[in-house]
Amino acid sequence: MFLKKKTFRNKTIWELNNYNSYRPFSWSAGVIKLIIILFCIFLVFYVGKFLIKWAQIVGGYIGKWTVKIMSSAVGDEMIRDDFWNINVIIAWFGWEGHGGGYLADSIMVASFNPRLWAVTMMSVPRDLYVFNDQEKIIGRINAVFSHSVGRKLQLDTWAKALSDKLEQIMGIKTPYYALVDFWWFKDVIDTLGWITIDVPEVIHDTTYPAVENWWYMTVHFDTGINVMDWEKALEYARSRHSSSDFSRSLRQQLIIQAIINKLMSNGLGNVNKLKQLYTNYTKMVTTNISLKEMIGMVKYVDNLKHIFSFWYTTECSEMNYKYSFPACFLYNPPRELFDGASAIVPIWGTTPTDVSFYDYTKNFAFYVAHNQEYLIENQKIQVLNAIDKKYAKATIKRSDAFANQLAVKLKKYAFNILSVQNFSHSLSGTTVYVLGSWEYKQTIKTLKNFVNIDQVITIPDPILVQQYSWADLLLVLGNGYIDQLISKSFSYYR
Repeated sequence: MFLKKKTFRNKTIWELNNYNSYRPFSWSAGVIKLIIILFCIFLVFYVGKFLIKWAQIVGGYIGKWTVKIMSSAVGDEMIRDDFWNINVIIAWFGWEGHGGGYLADSIMVASFNPRLWAVTMMSVPRDLYVFNDQEKIIGRINAVFSHSVGRKLQLDTWAKALSDKLEQIMGIKTPYYALVDFWWFKDVIDTLGWITIDVPEVIHDTTYPAVENWWYMTVHFDTGINVMDWEKALEYARSRHSSSDFSRSLRQQLIIQAIINKLMSNGLGNVNKLKQLYTNYTKMVTTNISLKEMIGMVKYVDNLKHIFSFWYTTECSEMNYKYSFPACFLYNPPRELFDGASAIVPIWGTTPTDVSFYDYTKNFAFYVAHNQEYLIENQKIQVLNAIDKKYAKATIKRSDAFANQLAVKLKKYAFNILSVQNFSHSLSGTTVYVLGSWEYKQTIKTLKNFVNIDQVITIPDPILVQQYSWADLLLVLGNGYIDQLISKSFSYYR
């Protein structure tokens, strides 16, 4: 039986302030760092030989100070959205002649809030089924690339098509794009010589596409320290048949971090390497960000304090909060509805003609990109059930699972839920106890969009503080929560 479609409207949240780090799948965090680093390289060569000579005289101190001054004086500010964020599509793709051709390998939106020094990264799975507005067909989102790029390889045409589609999915306008060819791995790592990866799990893939004979080859990686040249690094990044997409994204994160480590340790200190890296960058990254806008972004590099990465996913449970994850707003419909294909569609997207129900994916993006305070505070929340069983049975005929349900929903929206328990006694109203050293005002404000909170106690009983010493906040559901469910039925998504 299919779920019944419902409508949803985003709620207005408060303005932003402060930030800390919650990163369930953060390979994409390294991508934007590396792109900004390469922008800095671009700046160095643009301003000419005098800056290099000056840097050689005064040493490493010149880097940060000079770049910031020039960034503010010479650079332009980038276009911002209604929430004052700068939004960029970052997409990785294969190359002509490789298995998969010009299919997009990974697709994400990076939303940067300069006032908070924070970036939220949101990735969509390559197999997400969408309606291709240009071709008027239903297909995977990664194929939007190959359909739109055309025979003339017009990457800007593809970027516009993908920007429109991602705005439909996330509700975020993305005026900028950075398209990275996977051969970029080859040239950058080849220039650096090698990188070192601490491989966390064995990878054995017998179906890795081979460029030479258009067939398959076997790639294998043991756990522990692996020294990789560009070929091995590319295989490690792109292998996908031996583990899940989540594991694959983690591998890509490790690759990016290894490149950054190598760049910062010795790559940026060699002028010849800088020249080669800059050449690689200009060849392998296609972007509509202007030179002056790149220069204007450089001043943010050292102050980028918080990076949040999320991946829209199907892999979570509504039965147990322990197996619920952020951004779980997609699902796999029956294959027969999509001609036997294993499709991924948004919740409530039950047929090929109804794959564009994006209310919940938009809502998630709205919270994590435009209201990041509760992510910054990085609160640890204990959810407790203090509902009187007799009161519950007399009203809605069930007396348990309320805390677990709410915990599942809050984890979908990236709240840091520790565990679910029963409270020692019943309460009439839903109460938040502040146990940590901070007030967590923004977290509590955001929580109020998901549950009616009757009171907030900032100086709780010392015994309670000792009993739940591992938590920052206690969210205790009282009888008032039952009243809330009577007036508005519970939903895991809105």
